[in-house]
Amino acid sequence: MSGRILMDSNIIIYLSKGELNIDKLFDDKTNYFISVITYMFKVTNKEKYQ
Repeated sequence: MSGRILMDSNIIIYLSKGELNIDKLFDDKTNYFISVITYMFKVTNKEKYQ
């Protein structure tokens, strides 16, 4: 459980810095575990990543 929370926090930090490619992060072929929190971050910041 704590690993998922830590991973989510790191993903959100990297997304906010623009260091992750949002398209690759949410690609169906990726093996990353993406939580609802991270998905919500993408949805609420959609205009920034289009």
